[in-house]
Amino acid sequence: MSSSVSISIATNTAIAAAKGFGWAVTGSPTLFAETIHSVADVLNQVLLKVGEVRGRRGPDATHPFGRGQEKFFWALVSAVSVFFIGCGLNVYHGVHALLQTIVIEPFTPLVLGLLLFALALESFTFAVALREIGGWNNVARNRNNTTVLAVLFEDAVALLGILLTLIVAGVSYLWGPHPAFDAAVAIAVGLLLGAMAIVLAAINRRLLIDSSDPALDRAAARFLAEKGLRSEVSSIVVDDDRCVLFVRIAQADAREGAIESHALGEALKEHALAHEGKTVDAVYWQFPT
Repeated sequence: MSSSVSISIATNTAIAAAKGFGWAVTGSPTLFAETIHSVADVLNQVLLKVGEVRGRRGPDATHPFGRGQEKFFWALVSAVSVFFIGCGLNVYHGVHALLQTIVIEPFTPLVLGLLLFALALESFTFAVALREIGGWNNVARNRNNTTVLAVLFEDAVALLGILLTLIVAGVSYLWGPHPAFDAAVAIAVGLLLGAMAIVLAAINRRLLIDSSDPALDRAAARFLAEKGLRSEVSSIVVDDDRCVLFVRIAQADAREGAIESHALGEALKEHALAHEGKTVDAVYWQFPT
């Protein structure tokens, strides 16, 4: 289970409350956008947690390789909800505030303090997610871990949103409210959420359509080549760190291959776990007739 998801649910609830108080005090469209942003983050992370819990169910007659892909489905639902709730509502409200004359109160030191508090909490959860996925160097390698990746992306966009809000707050505190600028930033926050949602949806869509793990395929082919076997290897991702391998031997003695296939398959599983950090549930062989 991902610790970053559980932590993010708690921290984003506190952040949403802080931003909501600031919006109630000032009426700022940007703070409204950020409040909706944080509420959407909480709901999305609850969906990610649902995917994690359901994805832990073991194999059965209908799902012989378990339910790991539940994570990708719920992460896709989360991305869609970000797009329609976070992006759609914020852009609509920002455009409405831009076209209508609204009264905005100046940002107070208390509201500025709450924003800095939100920035500190968001930085903490971002650091937890980044550490869990293995640091910047391992983001691409662990791109199938869409649960933690979603938390990382959401926190990155949230940090950028808070920084934009702090700019609005600074302008308001020093020179008074600027409704048009405030509304424009609210629209920008909504568009950022929309862009993030599209990226996350594309990642999860790819994994839900019997996607392969090219790095694992290449590693398995190299391993077999070292054993003197030319092969074509393809995988199917069944969870963020689990795959099934299909190996087609190009030239080998069918009878000898069949005898040695079990031992070679077990060695291949050990190699994949040791060098790629991936669990291979099963290896299926195809030998020439």
